Amino acid sequence: MQRRRKLTSGQKLAIAGGALIFLAFAGWLYGGDYLRQRDLAFGRAAEAKVEGPPCPQLSEAEFIARKLKAPKTTGYEDVVFGRQFGHMDCRALRYGAGWGAETYPVCQFTSPSALTVTTDKGRWFFAPGPGKPATVAVPRGEARCVMDSNFTLPG
Repeated sequence: MQRRRKLTSGQKLAIAGGALIFLAFAGWLYGGDYLRQRDLAFGRAAEAKVEGPPCPQLSEAEFIARKLKAPKTTGYEDVVFGRQFGHMDCRALRYGAGWGAETYPVCQFTSPSALTVTTDKGRWFFAPGPGKPATVAVPRGEARCVMDSNFTLPG
């Protein structure tokens, strides 16, 4: 039977130092990436934050009675956005002012005229009107629309 040799104080100190260096490097590597991702999320949230009056919301019957259509549909983050005219730009924003891990979609429109938003929680109909910008956020699967946008076409 062999006896295990005990580690000296110097060997224990070297192992502890190596472990500490490894943990510090891993923390620096992953912590730095987390902070970069969080800063990007803060930037996206600032770009997508839009204040404005709420878009006129309609029932489906009112939408149909006014003969409004939203034929240009785009799926983004499990939400289907429909618009009549214009261009759109979407981003996934984190809950909790950029600190959360889960995201929700925010789409900005140049001049949609009419909008539909479909999620697993329901369908929303908005009528911002011709030539008016709009921003739609869909936190927790429920659409909210305001009559303003930071989105402009490049060039």
